[in-house]
Amino acid sequence: MDLHSLFDQLHSLPSIPKVAQDLILQFDNPNTSIDSVARNISLDPVIAAKVLRLANSARFRGAREAASVEDAANRLGFNTLRTLVLASAVTGAFKTDSGFDLKAFWLHSFKVASLCRLLAKSRGVAAETAFTCGMMHNIGELLIQTGVPEIAARLNRKNAGDAAGRVAQETLQLGFGFPEVGAELARRWQLPEVIQQAIALQTQPHKAGPDMPLPRLMAQAVMIAEAIDQHNGDLEATKNELDSPLCEGLDMEELFSKLPEVLEADKAFAELLN
Repeated sequence: MDLHSLFDQLHSLPSIPKVAQDLILQFDNPNTSIDSVARNISLDPVIAAKVLRLANSARFRGAREAASVEDAANRLGFNTLRTLVLASAVTGAFKTDSGFDLKAFWLHSFKVASLCRLLAKSRGVAAETAFTCGMMHNIGELLIQTGVPEIAARLNRKNAGDAAGRVAQETLQLGFGFPEVGAELARRWQLPEVIQQAIALQTQPHKAGPDMPLPRLMAQAVMIAEAIDQHNGDLEATKNELDSPLCEGLDMEELFSKLPEVLEADKAFAELLN
């Protein structure tokens, strides 16, 4: 099978709502105001409801309830709004009836995304672009689950345990792995080329040029997220295990001092979107 055959087998390509697409582009415009973002959010009742719900949650609730999208947007702030809109758009684009654990999938995606953002901030890389890459790093897996469910079921039973093992098994069975599928979907969604490249090269960061930090950053985030899961959230045990050459240059003490708050916040986002 080749990559285009997989896309041909899909009954319809997962799509991001037009309003959400416009919002994602709007967030990248330096001249955007939070009021104009709020007006566009109001055009999508699903996203608007989630924005209001988050603004009135225990984490953000102020002295009074936010009764409008404008109130909620000002309370949440630009970066939180961007995270919520992106997550709502991407998670809402996919449905699967194969028994695949979508909740666990998105929780993992949020964890990788939050790690990407944290790593990006520490090295002067665009943090929100890194978050987008992390959120979408394994969307190709969902297309494999949908497009070739029989093969996906066999792969699920083998349970490779890590991203590299999963890619190796998928490549053996299909001739490609989830990074190539995800990069092709990002291309068809007309997302920026830097995001397409980061998704495609996440398991081969050595192929990225010196001016392309995102593939290596994503590979680090995935490795850290997998180690956290392997140690059931024990961050000290996780830190002691991360002696891979991939982690050279990382300030582990600083990174792990910031992890608890970041991971808890993004877990709350993931729960909100279910």
